[in-house]
Amino acid sequence: MSRSSRVHRAVVPVLLAAVLALAGCGSDEQAQGSGDGDGSSASAANEVSAAGVAFEAPEGWKSLDPNDAEIPKSEKANLAEGLGLTPEQLDQTISGVDLFLVDGDGPQDGFLSNINVLAQQGALPDDAALESQFAAIGAEVLEVSHSETGAGDAAVVEYTLPVADRTIEGVSYLVDLGEEIVTVTVSTPDRGESDEIGDTVGDTLTTAS
Repeated sequence: MSRSSRVHRAVVPVLLAAVLALAGCGSDEQAQGSGDGDGSSASAANEVSAAGVAFEAPEGWKSLDPNDAEIPKSEKANLAEGLGLTPEQLDQTISGVDLFLVDGDGPQDGFLSNINVLAQQGALPDDAALESQFAAIGAEVLEVSHSETGAGDAAVVEYTLPVADRTIEGVSYLVDLGEEIVTVTVSTPDRGESDEIGDTVGDTLTTAS
């Protein structure tokens, strides 16, 4: 695999988060009516695992499964229509990641906060290459740093990404597992929330038992 291919694949979770965030767009009434939390998605946590890693996610967040029979067909059709996709294409997009978690309280300001996990073959790009590739998809990189996590060395990319009339505040942990990279991406509409959830992910990230 070429270096440019590795860099491109490294930001696939970011692009996917942007696409699926739009799928979560809904009215304020829908946002208030879904879930039974207090609106503070980062107040408590629960451990989740996928792709060989585990971490603590906010309490009340749930996995979005395209095969979930509880999702009404009409709702799925509306989500897909907002993306210019068919429901089948939306299912395929969601199924392209190892784990996709969404805020159980529903959209905030028309945005569905989410965390996705994706494992990909290849080596971790260097900082300059990461920053360049994020910029190429329209993201403004705020910082690229490194962290020693319980799952291994990770590059941490903090960024903002305009999507339609919204701005995604994102944090991506790209964990080097040797022959593959596992990327955990947090996307919310609020910088402080993304940083708080991202800090929890980084502090609790470990190999899955």
